[in-house]
Amino acid sequence: MPGTPAVTLSDIATFRPRPGVDHMQPDGWTVVGLDTNFYAEAGPQVIPGTLLGRPADVRFTAVAFHWDYGDGTIAARSTPGATWDQLHVAEFDPTPTSHVYGAEGDYVIHLRIDYRAEYRFDGSGFVPISGTIALAANDLRITVGDAKTVLVNRDCAADPAGPGC
Repeated sequence: MPGTPAVTLSDIATFRPRPGVDHMQPDGWTVVGLDTNFYAEAGPQVIPGTLLGRPADVRFTAVAFHWDYGDGTIAARSTPGATWDQLHVAEFDPTPTSHVYGAEGDYVIHLRIDYRAEYRFDGSGFVPISGTIALAANDLRITVGDAKTVLVNRDCAADPAGPGC
């Protein structure tokens, strides 16, 4: 806008988006060697307030997702991911945001989300602000265990005392 100084991230410090929410499948546990699906909820947010002494809206849009899986592995993605159902894949299938643990143990997963910011005055079009804002999502705690499979020649529900049941 003519006569309006360039807006910076420090100018919008009082406009804060809600942190995203980190999720995983299965919830709270997984198996060594199988894909664990991580995904985030971080939709666009418009926050009203006062900017440079004028009523304004600031829109925050998530643009990058940085997972620290707790086992020394990190990943940066441009997608928040989605549930296995939303992706139309089976449980434990790989996803764009999944991770495979190589060892049993308890891990804490951290997610940081980078948001792009834009502002507008008086309902005009949004104007981008240079840079991004990084916010931490909730931490997830996970137990990774090992699993052994057993093949049986009967239905264990019908014959719970059968071999392998």
